[in-house]
Amino acid sequence: MALAGKQVDVAPISGVLIKRYLRQYGADGAATIPHGLRDDPAHLYAPQAVLDDPAKAAALGEYVRYWALAARWVEEHPKEWIEGYYVATQGLNTEDGQYLVDADGRFDIPSDWNDVIVRQQATIDLLAKELNKPAIKAEDLFDRRFEAIATNSLNAS
Repeated sequence: MALAGKQVDVAPISGVLIKRYLRQYGADGAATIPHGLRDDPAHLYAPQAVLDDPAKAAALGEYVRYWALAARWVEEHPKEWIEGYYVATQGLNTEDGQYLVDADGRFDIPSDWNDVIVRQQATIDLLAKELNKPAIKAEDLFDRRFEAIATNSLNAS
């Protein structure tokens, strides 16, 4: 790991890796930089053929609906999530599971993707410039048919 090997000063790490890193290198001055944002955006990528097929696109819409409901359930039932998922299936202890739940914070499921697309475009533009690659339009990466499905399902339940 470049961060642990002091090859870089800052690196993105998440989840249990943060806890391990601080336990291992905290005495040497390792720290995290709080930024107040969720840094794990959940994008669902699908091949164009799936999006072009009405039945598959409808199934994808149902997936998004149930994903949102599951995200809310996790927020409302953290202890059950920790024990039923992190402890029972991922081999973590309750303390590490609680750490991950606390680190996740609250889900932000926007009904409007305009700000998301602006942030994505900024990342695309930065990487295109630094890697000397042509920029693409972030707007082309988002299928707005799915934009309000998650929030609509949360509002309806």
